[in-house]
Amino acid sequence: MIVILLTYFFIYSAGLGLIVLVGLSRQISKERRYRNHDAKIDINEIVVLIPYRNEAKRIDVLLSAILRLKQHPSKYVFIDDHSNDGTDDLIIEKLNGLPIEILKLTDGITGKKRALRYAIDQTNEKYILTWDADVVPGPDYFDQLGQLGAAEMYVLPAILVADQFMKRFYEIDVILVNAVNSGLAGLSRPIMSSGANFFYERQAFLEADNYASHAHAASGDDTYLLRDFRLNEKDVRLVSDRRNAITTETPVTFKEFIDQRLRWIGKTGDLKDNLSTYLALFQSVLSILYIAGLIYFVITGELYMAMLFYGLKTTLDLMLFLPFFLRIRRMMTWILIPLYELLFPFYNILILLLLFVYKPQWKGRDIYAQKKAP
Repeated sequence: MIVILLTYFFIYSAGLGLIVLVGLSRQISKERRYRNHDAKIDINEIVVLIPYRNEAKRIDVLLSAILRLKQHPSKYVFIDDHSNDGTDDLIIEKLNGLPIEILKLTDGITGKKRALRYAIDQTNEKYILTWDADVVPGPDYFDQLGQLGAAEMYVLPAILVADQFMKRFYEIDVILVNAVNSGLAGLSRPIMSSGANFFYERQAFLEADNYASHAHAASGDDTYLLRDFRLNEKDVRLVSDRRNAITTETPVTFKEFIDQRLRWIGKTGDLKDNLSTYLALFQSVLSILYIAGLIYFVITGELYMAMLFYGLKTTLDLMLFLPFFLRIRRMMTWILIPLYELLFPFYNILILLLLFVYKPQWKGRDIYAQKKAP
C-alpha cells in the first residue's frame, strides 16, 4: 500500500507541478513580452459588447464600475435579450453622457451567442471586448489593456469574488481550473476562456467563427470561439495578471453553483479538444483514486493512513497552487483548501450523479434546446 501511495503522489506532484509551477512561470514570462510589444492595442478601436437578460437586480455593480473608469473605449453596446424588468432604463439613466447604445433582439433571436453576433453585425470597431452584465472592471482597466501588444485574441482573467464566507468555497474549484489553464498556456495553449472578460479582433472573428458547429448549445460562446480561433491558427494569448482582470460575484445559491458547474462540464466533451479531454480524464482518474483511497482506509479502520493520505494531498495542493492564489490575491480563499479537500469527495459524487439525472438551465432556458447542426 505504501508503494501505491508513493506512486500516486509522485504522478500527482510531477504532473501538477509541471503545469501549475513550471507552466505558470513560463506564462508570466510570456505576459511580460506581451507588454513589451511595440504595437499596442488602441482603446479607441474597441467596442464593448454586454448581453443581458433581466439583470435589473445585478447590473448596478457594472454600471457603477463603468462610471469609475479613467478611460473609455469607443462604445459600450448593451444587447437586450428580451428583458422585461426595466434593465435598459437603468442603463440609460446611470450612463447618461457616456458612449452607449442599447440593441434589442428581435423575435426569433435569443441567447447570448446570437446576441453577440447580432451586435457584431451592427458595429464596426476593430476590436471586440465582451463583458457579462454583472462584472466589475477596475478603474485602470482600459489603461492596462492598452499596455498589451496587439493580438487576434486575449483570454483575460475573470475572478470570482464571494460576498460571504461560505461562498468562498464556490471560488476554489474555479481558481484551481484557472491555475491549470494559465499553466497550460505557458507550456502550450489555453483550453478555456471566459466570456465575462474576452477580447478578440473583429477580422479574425469573421474568419474563424464557426457558429453552426455549436448553435445547439445556448451557452459557451467563449470556449467554442477559443476553439475556432485555435483551429484557424490565430494568435491566441492568455493573460493572468490581475491588472487585466474583472471580478464577478460567485453564484448566489447552491443550485446556481451546481447548474454552472454542470454547464461547464457538459461543454468539455462537446468541444472535442483532445488536450482538454485528456487532461479531464487524467484529473478524473486521480480524483477517483483519491476518493477510493480515503474510503478504503476508513472501511478498513486505518484512520491513521486516511489522515496521512488526506494530509499529504492537502499539503501538496497548498504548495503547488500558492503562486497562482498569490497572483490573483485570493489568499483568504487559499487557506480554505484543507476544508475543501474534505468536502471534495462528496462534491464529486454529487456532480457525477447529477450528470445523469439533472439538466441545468441557463437564463431560464435549456442548454441544448436546439438540434445539433449537421
